[in-house]
Amino acid sequence: MIKLLPRLLSLLAASAAAVANAQTTTQDPKSFDGSPWNLSTGNLSVSFIQASPIGSHPQENFLEPPPPADSLTTMKTAGLVADEDYIAWGAVEREPGEWDWSKHDAMEKALHKAGLKYTAYCWVHFPPVWLRDKPADRTLMRCMEHNEDTNYLSIFDPRTIECYDHFYKNLHDHFGDRIDDVYACILGPYGEGNYPLEVPAWIDMGHCHEGYWCGDEYATKAFQAAMEKKYGDVEKLGEAWGVAPNHFDELRAPRQLSQEDFKPTPEAFPTPHQRRQWLDFITWYHQALIDFAEQSVKTTLKYFPASKVRIKPGGSAGGVNPIAWGTYCPGYARMAKNYGITLQPADCQGAVFADKWMGTAYQFYDVKESTEPATALDDKAFRRRIFSDASAGASQFFTYEFPQHADDIHKHIQLITGRPGDTQVAVYCPTTMYRLGADLKPTIDASTKLRDLCDFDVLDEALILDGALNARIYKTMIVIQADIVDQPVFDKFTDFQRRGGTIILVGDPALKNVEDQTWLPTKNVQVVPDTTKSNWLEELAPKIAGLTGVDGKLDGVWTTCRGKQTFALNTGNKPATVEINGKSVTIEPNDIYVSPTRQNQ
Repeated sequence: MIKLLPRLLSLLAASAAAVANAQTTTQDPKSFDGSPWNLSTGNLSVSFIQASPIGSHPQENFLEPPPPADSLTTMKTAGLVADEDYIAWGAVEREPGEWDWSKHDAMEKALHKAGLKYTAYCWVHFPPVWLRDKPADRTLMRCMEHNEDTNYLSIFDPRTIECYDHFYKNLHDHFGDRIDDVYACILGPYGEGNYPLEVPAWIDMGHCHEGYWCGDEYATKAFQAAMEKKYGDVEKLGEAWGVAPNHFDELRAPRQLSQEDFKPTPEAFPTPHQRRQWLDFITWYHQALIDFAEQSVKTTLKYFPASKVRIKPGGSAGGVNPIAWGTYCPGYARMAKNYGITLQPADCQGAVFADKWMGTAYQFYDVKESTEPATALDDKAFRRRIFSDASAGASQFFTYEFPQHADDIHKHIQLITGRPGDTQVAVYCPTTMYRLGADLKPTIDASTKLRDLCDFDVLDEALILDGALNARIYKTMIVIQADIVDQPVFDKFTDFQRRGGTIILVGDPALKNVEDQTWLPTKNVQVVPDTTKSNWLEELAPKIAGLTGVDGKLDGVWTTCRGKQTFALNTGNKPATVEINGKSVTIEPNDIYVSPTRQNQ
């Protein structure tokens, strides 16, 4: 899992390096047009936020000047389209009703003068000091472990979204059409879809740590209301949880959350009652953050058109984020499907399972995806990222190191089309296991190895329940971890089999539902050795041979077929000679080969 402080340092270093490189790099006088991919970068005004009253080291009369004009012009010529300016509520309204936009006015004018789009990346979740210090007028997020507040506004207090409205109204009143794109703020340390996490180098966060942040009175009431909506009758809830409350008002979050060192694991919930209670809580906890993000989106849409509105739903930590973070990526895609906005998840760095976990959801719910890394990438990792983004169906592209990677962008960005690779193979994401705190590393690591054999989509349980496991699209679903699966998901497995789909079990895992009942496949089930056996991929290969997306060769070359085009990444350290579309080609190490379209052959 990524660590936040190294992420911060790498992003700041990347941003500084981008400016320095842009000043010294000599570009071809013919400009490159990056507009089809909204090529963008960011991290402007971070120092200004750090020095503001809510910042990590407040300073009076501190100003962060715009980047040098020549560096902006150089990046524009190289294809950059947009730059993100971080605007923090607590930095621009330091006294009630007294707004000072001068710092950001200067940034906006500099970007527009260079021909770049001005993108407002908004931080509303950390309140100004004058509000933060008035407990009667606001509610802050409160942890379960210590019953202490942090400096994030509570997503459960209805007044918080009123604060967001206050900010976005004034942002629009001041800038109007001078803002080209704008982010709807969520919650995490970077304004993303995370619960509070400690990033002390940016903001004065007060009491903050990784944990569970639903201790305020509004959170308790929200949890009670959600359980009443789900069960309707308190007796039905009692049957599910194995408890006997008299009224929904008696419900509280699971007692384990008050333990400072509590980490959920499947073993921590040995009975069906305990599992159901925890699953009800953690599903609500994750959805509460998504619901708040939707409120933020609706608020932003009051003042800006959908074509300009974006959100950063958080990342994947190269696999799936820790359960306490609350970053349930497919849920954000499902939420955004009705709004016509763009989502820009982080951690897009060529991590196969993670990129497909997010990308498949964006494709299924028809949401435009822009990708963003969470750290600096070297040339090898950058090419892998472009390949993976293209295979997963991304349509826009953000980088903190634009000048450093301009050559690779010019060479390969055309692969980013918004269309994913064609495949009839799906990998199952064990969402129930994830919510119970299981380590999904076996699935994540096996998926990386599987990528050498075939392209695939990743089906989270949310997608499966919404109908994505369709036998007309996927012929095979590969299941690596499924020790505990909620019964409605098993029902979708059964329907998939009845309609002709095949399920391949890796290692023949025990398949039980939350209530400890064994799921018995009806037909079309095959088994291969578990991933600890060296031959599991060789055993798998003939079972998926001939399916779309399967190249069938374990040669270190990952291939993606997309209509009449094939492109491939040599992940090895030596040149690889392979056959693509009947033609023998040699691909250099860590390089991407793109075939001519078949009609031209």
